[in-house]
Amino acid sequence: MANIRHPLFLTGLAAVLLHLFALAMRSSRNSQVADFLTLAGAFLMVVCWVWSVFEVAKTDTLEGSQKKFWLIAVIAIPFVGGMLYHMMHSKRNTIVD
Repeated sequence: MANIRHPLFLTGLAAVLLHLFALAMRSSRNSQVADFLTLAGAFLMVVCWVWSVFEVAKTDTLEGSQKKFWLIAVIAIPFVGGMLYHMMHSKRNTIVD
């Protein structure tokens, strides 16, 4: 968990918080704002997913099998895979052993 200040991780955290806030607002009368926050959170999640795929694909610090594993993880588990990848990335751009 050495890299939780990475912009992608923070964007993903903001997306989760937006979704939780929108879910809490669903029970109130203002459903239009909740719909907007849900869409904004979903948009941020898609941005995080695409960003994660590109970042894993362009990194040269991972070996071949590690890169394949993380690409499969990020693509197969869209949002969670990217968040895990960035949580496990250390400050030296290597995966924590």
